[in-house]
Amino acid sequence: MDDVIQVAGWDAVATEDILLMIFLAFLVAKLAGELMERLGLPAVTGEVIAGVALGPTILGLITADDTFFDVLAQLGATFLLFSVGMETKLSELKKVGMVATSVAVLGVVIPFILGYYVSLLLFSSSIEAMFIGAALVATSVGITARILEDLGMINTLEAKIILGAAVVDDILGMIVLTLVSGFSEGDLSVLNVAIVIGEAVCFVAIVTILGSRMVRYASGKREIKFDKTSNGAYAIHYRTAAFKRDSWFDKLRQKQAPFVIILIVIFGLSAMASFVGLAAIIGAFFAGLIFSDTKDTYDLEQKFEPLTILLVPFFFVVMGAKVDLRSIENVVPMAIVITVIAILGKLIGCSLGAITKGEKTALIVGAGMVPRGEVGIVVAMVGLGMGTISTNVYSVIVLVSVVTTLYAPFLLKTVIRAEAGSRKKRG
Repeated sequence: MDDVIQVAGWDAVATEDILLMIFLAFLVAKLAGELMERLGLPAVTGEVIAGVALGPTILGLITADDTFFDVLAQLGATFLLFSVGMETKLSELKKVGMVATSVAVLGVVIPFILGYYVSLLLFSSSIEAMFIGAALVATSVGITARILEDLGMINTLEAKIILGAAVVDDILGMIVLTLVSGFSEGDLSVLNVAIVIGEAVCFVAIVTILGSRMVRYASGKREIKFDKTSNGAYAIHYRTAAFKRDSWFDKLRQKQAPFVIILIVIFGLSAMASFVGLAAIIGAFFAGLIFSDTKDTYDLEQKFEPLTILLVPFFFVVMGAKVDLRSIENVVPMAIVITVIAILGKLIGCSLGAITKGEKTALIVGAGMVPRGEVGIVVAMVGLGMGTISTNVYSVIVLVSVVTTLYAPFLLKTVIRAEAGSRKKRG
């Protein structure tokens, strides 16, 4: 008898069918990515288009909730954000902290206000308008991170601002969703809002402050401080005692012990982030952040690269497959209007937040914060599950999330090329 896998919404799915769909999804995603790169576009664009094309046909299974493919997609997003975190130094994020906060705040306020009032005119429902506004607040940092990686810009100032803003944006987004959900159910209280804010802030503070120190201690990595003496020389002071002992990782008998421990930390922080109301991938990003100083010591980039090559395409394919083109024909005009508002809201708001760093940086940051991706779809699912938004509104939000995701690579690359061209003319 054939082996079967139980999947939500399906009585039984044969193992060979699952393997066939994995094969098709991965193959088509890679072929589409290769085509996009040959056309001078980021591979992520082709991977999302592959999902849109496959979703309503061969891979109809991946449009169901809580399926095997959703797990693959979540793992892909997790390892993508971990790899991005490894490329980012905590000290560098601190340098852009105020700018990133400004970008996040304006990138939340302006899209929400625009989305709410425009949606109120279209749908004549305050609750549905608030959910659309909440969906427009979201930013899918996974999309932009992949684009910046493809363009070789992950270590630039713009990337640091975007990543820092994404963390604050996620916290603010969860607060907005809490307020909207509570208002729609008539169960909004100051205490509930305070708890959400407190949990999110505590998570970020504990991970960034204690996490990095614990990793340095466990790995035996020294934190050095140079102090100038009275005769002009520099004296070295070690700020931790970790250098006096061997790496704790090296004492373990497990094969590839550092790799195993880091996997545990990635999954643990992802689960913790989800528990406190943040996106799970934010936890993975912080895991990469606290291990960024030890990545060369243990060749972490080389060890994790096969996982990212395998899993990350599923994240973009599944996100594209969430769109059922047959069910959104009646809402396309409204979706077009909301999509324009979604793009302009983030582009204007986030660009204004980063304007102190120059027009070039401001435009790149604004373009980088445009994609809503899976985060916008999650907001739509919450509203639909609560019964507070209609299927039409749900379809609009999903379409906006996917279109902004598809458009972001073109917009970001256009802005970068335009700036590069202007620099050549000035030179």
